[in-house]
Amino acid sequence: MEKWIMIVNPSSASATTGETWKDTSALLTEGGLSVEPVVTQHPGHAIQLAQEAAEKGSRKFISVGGDGTLHEVMSGLLRYADASGADLGDFTLAVLPYGTGNDWIKTAGIPKDMNEAAQCILRGQTAREDVVRLTFENGVFCMANIGGIGLDADICYNTNTLKKKGYKGDLLYKLVAPYSIFAKKRQPVEIICDGEPVYTGKLYTVVIGNGIYRGGGLKQNEAGGNWSDGWLEVSIMGGVSHITGLQRMMHVFSGDFATLPGIITRKFRKMTVKPLNDKPDRVESDGEIPGTLPLTVELTGQQIQIIVP
Repeated sequence: MEKWIMIVNPSSASATTGETWKDTSALLTEGGLSVEPVVTQHPGHAIQLAQEAAEKGSRKFISVGGDGTLHEVMSGLLRYADASGADLGDFTLAVLPYGTGNDWIKTAGIPKDMNEAAQCILRGQTAREDVVRLTFENGVFCMANIGGIGLDADICYNTNTLKKKGYKGDLLYKLVAPYSIFAKKRQPVEIICDGEPVYTGKLYTVVIGNGIYRGGGLKQNEAGGNWSDGWLEVSIMGGVSHITGLQRMMHVFSGDFATLPGIITRKFRKMTVKPLNDKPDRVESDGEIPGTLPLTVELTGQQIQIIVP
């Protein structure tokens, strides 16, 4: 029986995951799976753990945590595949959503109830997801669901800063947004999609979609969600005023942000974003801040197997 490597982030869900994941692990074992838990010790540790387990031959992984934990696990697997030439199609990835926002599972259809999510793993039904590579000057990461540049990344950065100070709650992201909008300093960038220049100028925000949802269920891309079709989607809002920025950002609650006048939308396979001054914007991926511009976002041409209901 092939062993599942369960990578556990005990700090997820504002550190409420604690020891509760052990009950779900026991449920999987009782259901007939061979499970080996490994617990992260610090931010970024899941990247190392996933990469090392893959190097030792493991091909089945369970991410226990939120979207950030999944981001790290997939980044570790991508780095292994890049270094070894392995096909990520040989890997199977499951999620136990011990996070706060849990936006990846909304696209996948995984229930938030932990026992029901465990039953999905036991049934073993799979689908495929395109693997997305983010390349920074400081390294390579994987975008499991959604990414962003500028305002979107600032909101995530400010939210994560408050989480580290002990603030909790599903509404945290939404409460941080107004402050981030009015504090945003718009930096000039050049954006090229599949070799075509699509935007040059001051930037307010960029939202990159492989999945659909962000921020606990908000939607900022026009289509999205078909993460096995070989396309990514981007929505670009240029350097508008703070008032206009606030008015447009309110549309994330109604889901029509990407269709507003002045929002540039594109489907693409490779996008580069270059800063045009010495104050590069932050970049967000799955609620984490892996780096700053310049950035290349591209489909790898590989698809990983994911557990679905």
